[in-house]
Amino acid sequence: MCSVKEAYDRRPVCVNIGCNKPVHCSGKTSTGLPIWRPYCGRCHQAVGGRGTYAEGVEPIKKTYCENVDGRFGFDCTATIIDSCQLDLDHIDGDHYNNVPENIQTICKNCHSVKTKVNGDSRSYSTIKKSS
Repeated sequence: MCSVKEAYDRRPVCVNIGCNKPVHCSGKTSTGLPIWRPYCGRCHQAVGGRGTYAEGVEPIKKTYCENVDGRFGFDCTATIIDSCQLDLDHIDGDHYNNVPENIQTICKNCHSVKTKVNGDSRSYSTIKKSS
């Protein structure tokens, strides 16, 4: 497990294309490690409709659950009426890996199933040191 200082030293950058700002901390784990949002503060405000994206920034979040293709072994049938029903998920469960290829937009129902099946919540609290 890494220290709090190491976690801040490894702080990822915003997942949105064209934004290279450090991500925003949304809280702490029970061990005191930071929980990173996938966005910087400005992009987080823009996602919620309380601000605008910086010039040249392209949001990565889609308007639908990507599990409509059955990537989790079942097809998502959720009706999405608002973006608050969608989460950005780190495919490999590593919240430090904010590259677009590791991010998928999924509804909260599919996210819960994926997290339970993959054990993502258990691995997040025991972040390992980078090699």
